[in-house]
Amino acid sequence: MATTADRIARNADERLPPRVVAWLFGVAGTAVALVAWIVLSRLLAHGGGVINRLPGPVSVLRELVHYAGRDLAHDLLASLHVFAIGWIVGAASAALVGLILGRAQHLGNVFLPIVEAIRPVSSIAWVPLSIVWFGFGLTSKVFLVGLAVFLVVIVYAADGSRRVPADLERTATMLGMGEWQRFRSLVLPGTLSEVLIGSRVALMSGWGTVIVAELVAADSGLGAHLIGVEQSYDVPAVMATMICFAATGFAMNAAFTFAERRLLPWRHDRERHDR
Repeated sequence: MATTADRIARNADERLPPRVVAWLFGVAGTAVALVAWIVLSRLLAHGGGVINRLPGPVSVLRELVHYAGRDLAHDLLASLHVFAIGWIVGAASAALVGLILGRAQHLGNVFLPIVEAIRPVSSIAWVPLSIVWFGFGLTSKVFLVGLAVFLVVIVYAADGSRRVPADLERTATMLGMGEWQRFRSLVLPGTLSEVLIGSRVALMSGWGTVIVAELVAADSGLGAHLIGVEQSYDVPAVMATMICFAATGFAMNAAFTFAERRLLPWRHDRERHDR
């Protein structure tokens, strides 16, 4: 038996465009989260339990406005600079290496298990090596971000290069297509489409690693500001910085999803058809 919430959702889906319905549900979820935050901040106003003190939305918003009027733009640009270089280098190198390992079966059998063994290692575990190898400058931070992105995208690249059906390759050969033509017309488009999907997945992995990279040694960036306010026990400022991280990551993911819909329209058409 369908619940009242299910019936409301079904009626909304029938009357409103899907995008509007998604926004309505998002607004409703945000409102519920804000109410829960306000209630908890009142209950923990003087400390209690494990959480010593939880500032309310108003105090966090005040710190956010204060930060926006001072160093937010400078710190945000510094973090985006590190992320952009690391993300591009990581995704491009993963696309190339994944394509090679996916098409060269013996090389893939040798090196892909090594990649899978390295993938579970947290980014913070690479920090000592990055400092020893590259010091405390930009190169060290780009290395950490690029590695995080690389380890995500290479799996998609290798899988995409192998997805061309054998029957399709035989048919192309029978039609007179040479090896380079098959690679250019069949393998490369499939690989690049998977790389694009993997690059979107790696956005959050790379953006989260920016925090780790800047917490270690940086004089600018959101991570450097976060460690500074944390050392002064300024909880509202810490939460305001976390909101900046979250909002920037959300905006990047939304922009990339929009671009992906334009570049891979058939994928989203197929998903809508499946639903």
